[in-house]
Amino acid sequence: MSGGQQVSVKVAGSLRSNDNEALLEAARRGVGILAGGDWLMGEDLAAGRLVRVLPQWQLDVAAGIYLVRPTARLNTAALVAFKAWLEARFEAGAPWRL
Repeated sequence: MSGGQQVSVKVAGSLRSNDNEALLEAARRGVGILAGGDWLMGEDLAAGRLVRVLPQWQLDVAAGIYLVRPTARLNTAALVAFKAWLEARFEAGAPWRL
């Protein structure tokens, strides 16, 4: 719905990436719909480069961040430091707003 008017979009193909910046750029170019938080696309929404198409749909705000590693025996100094940084960074909760 757009201003009370239903809008249909023909969809073909798919684009997948684990790179948020690549997906954001694709959305800017009109390639498709991007699901993400304001931390990723807030500036583009505010500037009118992107528009919310499903404002009633929200991502899970309780979603977490997980550090996955093969086994505890492989804890290098760098991995231990990174884990400590993550824990400190997100101690007060996630900094993004979905």
